[in-house]
Amino acid sequence: MPQRTPRKRRTALQIITGGFFTLALLGCASTPVTAPVHFSSGGQAKTLSHVKTIDTVKLAGDGFFVSMLAGSATYDIKRPAAIGVRNGLLYIADAGNDGVLLVYDLANDRISPFRGAGELIQDEASDIFVAADGSFYVADTQGKRVLWFAGDGELRKVYRDDSNISRPIAVVVNEANNEVYIADEVYSKVIVFNRDGEPLRGMGGRGEGTGKFRIITDMIKVPGGYLVSDRIELSVQMLDESGQYQGDFGSDKLDFPTALAVDRFGRVYVAEKSDSTIKVFQRGELIDVIGRNGYGDGEFRYISDMKLVDDKLYVADSLNGRIQVFDVIPPAAKVGSL
Repeated sequence: MPQRTPRKRRTALQIITGGFFTLALLGCASTPVTAPVHFSSGGQAKTLSHVKTIDTVKLAGDGFFVSMLAGSATYDIKRPAAIGVRNGLLYIADAGNDGVLLVYDLANDRISPFRGAGELIQDEASDIFVAADGSFYVADTQGKRVLWFAGDGELRKVYRDDSNISRPIAVVVNEANNEVYIADEVYSKVIVFNRDGEPLRGMGGRGEGTGKFRIITDMIKVPGGYLVSDRIELSVQMLDESGQYQGDFGSDKLDFPTALAVDRFGRVYVAEKSDSTIKVFQRGELIDVIGRNGYGDGEFRYISDMKLVDDKLYVADSLNGRIQVFDVIPPAAKVGSL
């Protein structure tokens, strides 16, 4: 495990409590959290309740794909590396099956491949972002690029910038202006493209301290800005739309964050590789810890990606070869607004 820098070891929370940062991430003020943080498996957590596990699923009657799998009527998820969720569909990049890209219909419990799309990924995907129109963006780490596919899996655009992107680890689209944000692990920065694939500006960069990164592990869009996680520098930082630092949290509680998600109550879910847990933060304070290393419901073996949609958290439990789904439990009480 990488050694923490002195800045990473600090325990003082740096968060701008006024302005949009608190409003966007935390929403309405809730009663102070006084209950002790606890480890839990299954459905005993305060914030999440296990709903289902997706591992062996039925094929959607695609004769070609069925024959490719020796006539099997089911598909076994082997090593989900990246997932995306939108409009009742779960998109899966399965690194354990030559990087095949699949779409799983959550309502009908059927899975189908995107023929040809997976072959364009050189090794394995690190992130999937699904747009409102059903098109989706895939971060191709070894290919040093992000691929934009139409809803049927046809390639629309390739986003690359050899001077600034070497290992894209996360992709997010600001659907208000169609700008594409790509976080790069090697260059430790976020590059912003327009929809036509032209780089517009950068955010962050390698260094120590606020607004800088060492090894980015994930990035998500939140109201007013972006959360970016890092496994060596400050654990989770908030940047505004222009890339300016707004606050950070978790550096005294996280060693190796791998994935981020945020719910509508302003609670931030951070997957922690070192102990196979999901740590939940609110106002920068740790309020819940879900899971442990294991094979049961609510237990994990390397969380490679998470997506939170419609009060459900989808977790790519990679080394267990499955995706776990959790209901988000609303806070017990809310008092007024900030």
